[in-house]
Amino acid sequence: MKQSTSSVKRKVWLFFLLTFIYSWLLWLPYVLSGFGLIKLSETITSLMTVAVMLGAFGPLIMAVLLIRFKEGRTGLKSYFRNAFSLRTKPIYYVVAFLLPVLITALAHYIVDFTNLDVLPTSLFPEDWAFPTIAIIIPYFIFILVAGGGQEEFGWRGYAQEPMQQRFGILGGSIIIGLIWGLWHLPLWFMPGEGHSYYSFFAFLIYTVSTSIIIGWLYNASGKKLVIAWIIHAAGNVAVPFFPVLHMADVPQPGYWVWVSVSALVAICMSIWYIRKQKQASLPEV
Repeated sequence: MKQSTSSVKRKVWLFFLLTFIYSWLLWLPYVLSGFGLIKLSETITSLMTVAVMLGAFGPLIMAVLLIRFKEGRTGLKSYFRNAFSLRTKPIYYVVAFLLPVLITALAHYIVDFTNLDVLPTSLFPEDWAFPTIAIIIPYFIFILVAGGGQEEFGWRGYAQEPMQQRFGILGGSIIIGLIWGLWHLPLWFMPGEGHSYYSFFAFLIYTVSTSIIIGWLYNASGKKLVIAWIIHAAGNVAVPFFPVLHMADVPQPGYWVWVSVSALVAICMSIWYIRKQKQASLPEV
């Protein structure tokens, strides 16, 4: 696919900077509270989940604002037209939906089979009034829109192209994965926020691995943002159904298995895609 002139000129460093400023400012009061530097009212404390969710829109908001400011309405229309373009081979949709689920399920059952830990059967409330299976579709839609999937409008929709133009697909995806992970760091210092239950370093391995997987599939699918969007959301959706961690401050071997499986898949996919590129560049005999 031919690269657009506008995306080559994007100042991706400014996108990263503004994304961090927007999100971290929203999360800052809770971080300061976690360090005991300020005392928040009960009302403000009760809004922590809302602040986390609003902060998670940082990549999307900054991508839209920068495109509108730098490229105008035409650029913004082109951005959303490309973002919602669905024309790609069906196999990429199948992989986007299933691969994150298979990675998570495999990690869950490896832990179960090897007795490394006794993982919960679900992360949904035990007193759930109806079958958990019944919420898969509405839960997936929620995650697509507001539970992490929307981040891809920034990471892949804005940053991927200029980053891979400069550093290559693999290098650009690794850097985005590192930045994506680092952007989450304040969540580890917010009292009662679930991220603090597992290792930030392990999470960083996961974001880099997942970014590599998304980067390869994004390019293989013809640079379709919808594929990245689905992968991100499917990965978040899979965890409550195939838990790889405890929502408690206890050892988390299952989480390490999960990130290890993700890293292995990222390595295998890198080998596959690089070989595919080399074969495509060979002259016909």
